[in-house]
Amino acid sequence: MENLTLQQLVAKTQEALEQAGASNYYKKVFKTVTKQLLLYAKEKGINSFSMDFGIRFLEDHYSMSVKIEEKKWCFAYLRCINVMSEYQLSGSINLYLAMDKRTYSFPGGFKPSAEEYLAYRKKIGIIDKSSQIFSLYLERFFAFLQKQGISQLKQLSVKDVFNFMESLSCYEKPTINHTMRAVRYYLKYCYENGFMNEEMFSKLPNPHYNRQSRLPSSYSSSEVTTLLESIDLGNPCGLRDYAIILLIARLGLRSSDVANLRFSNIDWENDMIRLTQVKTGNLLELPLLEDVGEAIINYLKNARPRTDSDHVFIRQVPPYTDFKPGAVGGLVRVHLQKSGIHLEGKKKGSHTLRHSLASRLLEHEIPLPVISEILGHTNTETTMTYLRIDITQLRKCALEVVI
Repeated sequence: MENLTLQQLVAKTQEALEQAGASNYYKKVFKTVTKQLLLYAKEKGINSFSMDFGIRFLEDHYSMSVKIEEKKWCFAYLRCINVMSEYQLSGSINLYLAMDKRTYSFPGGFKPSAEEYLAYRKKIGIIDKSSQIFSLYLERFFAFLQKQGISQLKQLSVKDVFNFMESLSCYEKPTINHTMRAVRYYLKYCYENGFMNEEMFSKLPNPHYNRQSRLPSSYSSSEVTTLLESIDLGNPCGLRDYAIILLIARLGLRSSDVANLRFSNIDWENDMIRLTQVKTGNLLELPLLEDVGEAIINYLKNARPRTDSDHVFIRQVPPYTDFKPGAVGGLVRVHLQKSGIHLEGKKKGSHTLRHSLASRLLEHEIPLPVISEILGHTNTETTMTYLRIDITQLRKCALEVVI
């Protein structure tokens, strides 16, 4: 990417947001933040951009660290700085729109190979959601290549792929790992099926990140109880949110499965919930616990707007559309922050409540295969990570210290 002045970078990023279909809210926030950023830069005598400069601006102008501590921070401000860094590094931006609503466009020189590769993944049984994620990563890869003047595979070199990987430095390590995995396997397919002559798969690194390096965040049984008791059941949103959080905390449902929950998934007569998991595509069958069932009924009778939607949980204001997984995670975060629970050093999303359920099950010595089945894991390897948060069992493994 050519060196841009700060003013040029702001203008180019704003144009890219427009082309990417950013929401009016996001564009308005970006315009407000960058206006202040330019004034701040002028005062400091700076006319170029870096992430360090952007973070310093957020600290000086918006008191970011203090606001985060006070739980009053607007993450959209930080998002504006991140998207400028993304454009500076790659010359493009990619918004995280709902996967099932997005259409992916591939440049003509890459389109046949990309579409054939995605068709191959579908043929061998890869679920649609995984292919949609791969499509997002490939779209990002192709956008970068086009900015470098590369329009077809025969022009591609290993160095170009390394340059693309370097452009991902503004992302978290897991995102870099997953993006490069998609690119490497796409290029492997292209070589094996005659779309390109050079074998690159073995020459490209798969950026490592250790998923086991951090303990999963979890909350104690009493903290989860405090969370539930803090929800105001005197209003419709509270009744809905209580039922949603109870489904996650008591049954371990993923936010995507809660958002996708239909009336047909609930067998009231036999007190069962049966659904096809959004993430894995596998069938999941769980008992409809009494308190969970009562919370859902309370919501349906006293809070749910009248609508023809077959989704159990919907928005409380028109249009009465179904929930998105991100919205489920968002309401969990809001209630965690309002609950008064000590949150420092812990994640605050809905997945943390799944971790908490796994921890409670381990404490009650429930066998690992049973926990895997409850959480909807395809194998016990995934569930093994929760063994690291079973502090009681870890203490039994401790060696006596001899002084």
